[in-house]
Amino acid sequence: MVGWLFFVLANYAGAQEAKETKVITYPAPVTEKVLSTYTVTVNGKPLDIYKALSPKFEGGEYYFTYFDFEGVVDVKVVSRKSMKKAELFPEIFKAETKDGVVSFKADKPFKVVVIRNERRMPLVIFGNAIEKDVPSKDDPNVVYFGPGLHIQDKIDLKSNQTLYIAGGAVVKSVINANGDNITVCGRGILSTDNRERFYSGVTNFIKCKNLKIRDIIIKDTMSWSLVFRDCNGVLVEGLNICTGRMINDDGIDICNSSNVVIRNCFVRAEDDIIAIKGMDGDLPCENMVVEDSILWTDSANTFRIGYECHTPAMTNLKCRNLYVPFYSEYVDPEAYWSHAIIWLQATNEMPMTNMHFDGIHIRSNGEDMPLMIANPRITNYRGSKTAGRVADITIKNVKVTGKKGAFKGMIYAKGRDAEHDVKNITLENINYFGEKIKQDSPSVFIGEHTSNIVVK
Repeated sequence: MVGWLFFVLANYAGAQEAKETKVITYPAPVTEKVLSTYTVTVNGKPLDIYKALSPKFEGGEYYFTYFDFEGVVDVKVVSRKSMKKAELFPEIFKAETKDGVVSFKADKPFKVVVIRNERRMPLVIFGNAIEKDVPSKDDPNVVYFGPGLHIQDKIDLKSNQTLYIAGGAVVKSVINANGDNITVCGRGILSTDNRERFYSGVTNFIKCKNLKIRDIIIKDTMSWSLVFRDCNGVLVEGLNICTGRMINDDGIDICNSSNVVIRNCFVRAEDDIIAIKGMDGDLPCENMVVEDSILWTDSANTFRIGYECHTPAMTNLKCRNLYVPFYSEYVDPEAYWSHAIIWLQATNEMPMTNMHFDGIHIRSNGEDMPLMIANPRITNYRGSKTAGRVADITIKNVKVTGKKGAFKGMIYAKGRDAEHDVKNITLENINYFGEKIKQDSPSVFIGEHTSNIVVK
């Protein structure tokens, strides 16, 4: 009797587990599906693969795919090219590589890069939660794009409207939005791969309040990818930006905007990834959060905060739990277009204060990159002829792993003069390849017109 009861309970539990596992795949439009050396399956179901352009690197492109699921799923990536050195980043799941197959189990939504040969034609996989609260295509306030290819000049959004791009849809257009309570959501793709560089903007959200952007994919942009100007109350969640097609394709630009949250995003671009800018107004850039995201630049900075500083202040930024699979090439910190993971560049008398970073995992490919440059400068943007000030910065719990090579990860602080200084910066628990960086480490440079710069 006990054995029979155990058999029944075990089978019931197995049936419940089977019921709880669900996978939704989205067939790509025939014109967008790529025949690739990768094959990806989830619980045996094949996924269609898309490409994004990255002409700076061998092969000129990389790949991505997506699906929705709940429960526990088996993901398998098969490659016709060698996978002997393949790795997943971030290492959120234990992956097994065997006979040209990378496999792992996933029990929660994820974003992961399959790195086969550094930046040469990698694969990005987006495993999303099951979509909920899908808007009705019959709602007059919903701009709805169902599965398939759609091409139109532009999409204009106003107050209380929702733009929905369904899974399996590719919309070749741009977005212009102005108003309150605007939402952009869905699982599909917004692409500008059919437009020349600077032909138009890509997404322009101007003077928006209570703006929400969720879960769509933006690819192959030909200008700044996602732009907020004079906005207040912005949530960007689950967004994936797959670009890298050309310089000036910034990932996310926060311009004279406040109360902005960027969460659980993947952003690859050739130019800056998170750029905070004062473009042309009296509004500050303040109260911003960037968290739980993968940030990947090919030719610029992971964070460029400043340079364009026509704003009363840049203040109150909190960044946490971030992953950097790749960074740009090294340029000397004294150079005009220098590069860093975190570039704090105050100009135009602007105070830059209360910037806090906690938990950054950087994957080194063996090339060097400064961790931080804090250096007020004159950039001549819009005729500005003075520098700004940088103060009250914390950077802690930074981990660099991978190939040591030439990586030094300079921490560079230097003011311009007594009125345009750098002060009150604390770096704590900075770890390069298992070695903790201290105040007297060769990687630390503290120049003139600075005070209270502490590395511990």
